[in-house]
Amino acid sequence: MVKVSLLVNILAPYRLPLFMKIAEDVDLRISVAGKESNRQWDSLEKQLVSKGISVRLAWGLTLTRKISDAEGVQDLRYTHISPGYFWNLLTDHPDAIITNELGIRTVIAIIYSKITGCPVWVWWGGTLHTERNRSKFKQLFRNILISQISHWISYGKTSTDYLLSIKVSRDQILQIQNSVDEQLYTQVNHLPTKTTDMPRLLYVGQMIGRKGVKALLKSASRLQNTGYIFSLTLVGGGPQLTELKSLAHTLKLENVYFLPPQTVEQMPNIYHNADVLIFPTLEDVWGLVVNESLWSGVPVLSSIYAGCTSEIVPEKNRFDPQNETDIDNAIQRAIMGKLSPADTNPLLTTSQVANMIVNDIKRELRS
Repeated sequence: MVKVSLLVNILAPYRLPLFMKIAEDVDLRISVAGKESNRQWDSLEKQLVSKGISVRLAWGLTLTRKISDAEGVQDLRYTHISPGYFWNLLTDHPDAIITNELGIRTVIAIIYSKITGCPVWVWWGGTLHTERNRSKFKQLFRNILISQISHWISYGKTSTDYLLSIKVSRDQILQIQNSVDEQLYTQVNHLPTKTTDMPRLLYVGQMIGRKGVKALLKSASRLQNTGYIFSLTLVGGGPQLTELKSLAHTLKLENVYFLPPQTVEQMPNIYHNADVLIFPTLEDVWGLVVNESLWSGVPVLSSIYAGCTSEIVPEKNRFDPQNETDIDNAIQRAIMGKLSPADTNPLLTTSQVANMIVNDIKRELRS
């Protein structure tokens, strides 16, 4: 069986179903840099190991810093410096390597490839929008790396567009699609009882500036002040949670509820109890909550700054969260039931994505 080493920064729950599907066809060995404080997921390693997947920590350091804007904390950024990846590769002796993004992990993978001839695939998610402010040093660093990489896996069309803009050849790119475990959302056995006739709006995500929650709350206030009646449930945690709760109070918003982060297993009922998901992000390479909502049969109102929007969200359901008129009109359409319905036809299943990745690796190894 083909042996594949996968180098990632953290284990994320939404990736587990895909990793498990890939492991059905290859001997998958996962190396992880560590944990990040804004991720509250436990027991992920045990789930993978129970499926026969090797998971090892790559020793090193994780540096945390706050990225701030004029309004406060914008986001938490993590830099993983983990030389242990190289040791794990030496002991795994893989036939192929998949590494995430263009950082230390990929440098280590390339060095190992130069020594052994093992091919490397870089799994990439950045878009023209998310990468627009990268420093000249980072651009130079990436240009050097790009010249050494022959295989890419892109999150979707917007990620492919970015790779093409930095002179990556299209025939080197396997364009997949960010995916979730669709069966989790389509096979809900116990649907919650809907207790109100007012439209139920839902936000799911971290409580940080980058997610556009302030713009959502301010728009909700403007609409309620003009007479619209609806509820808004916000699910998630983060450094701006207290500030956002205070803002909702200051705006005198009615029927607004903040819920803590929910487990993956709890989320299907959260979606099924909503009429519309609103994703007001100011910057996201994709936005998997959109996939989750669509598989749940719940329409999505999605920011134009999310990488997924142009690929899986109807044009009628897109909006600019930085434009007050646009976001107000969009949420008004949602309240009045004038959005395009949820459509899963543009979505790829986890099995389809796994097969695309495995087939691309096997094709290269046969050549």
